[in-house]
Amino acid sequence: MLFRGLTGRYEPDRMRPDYEVVPDSEIVGWRGHCSCGWQGDRWERVASPTAADFNRRRDYISADDSAHASLRVEDAIHNEWNAHVAPSEALLGLEAAARDYNRAGRRLAKTVAAAKATGASWADIGRAVGISRQSAHERWADKAAPLHVEEPQRRPPDGH
Repeated sequence: MLFRGLTGRYEPDRMRPDYEVVPDSEIVGWRGHCSCGWQGDRWERVASPTAADFNRRRDYISADDSAHASLRVEDAIHNEWNAHVAPSEALLGLEAAARDYNRAGRRLAKTVAAAKATGASWADIGRAVGISRQSAHERWADKAAPLHVEEPQRRPPDGH
């Protein structure tokens, strides 16, 4: 089994030199890790089936078998990691929704300005977006004014 980090006790992996190859017989347990530094609680690898107790985080994998965690332990570790990242996932969703909301607001303001520029009334705009004429006016009156773009001043050619 590969482990990141070099202790000098084990042979380095040929393909990934910053990993060591630890014999399966020396694997004593499993735990989840996250790139942020979070680590789950350790699951202990026990020497006999009678010592296994899922509720106490103990699982039996024969010393003659691969030291990979059982599917049940893998699922439990994955569930722990999901619980760890859930707040971050929710915040990422919130950030995406806020970006969408802000973009939609800018698009709506531009569309209102375009409607006003073509002669739509505040009552027309309010009706189109499902609010009153007064609410539409209060919300977009300052954004609906036509843009005034100043002509650049002409400078005499250099040297004159």
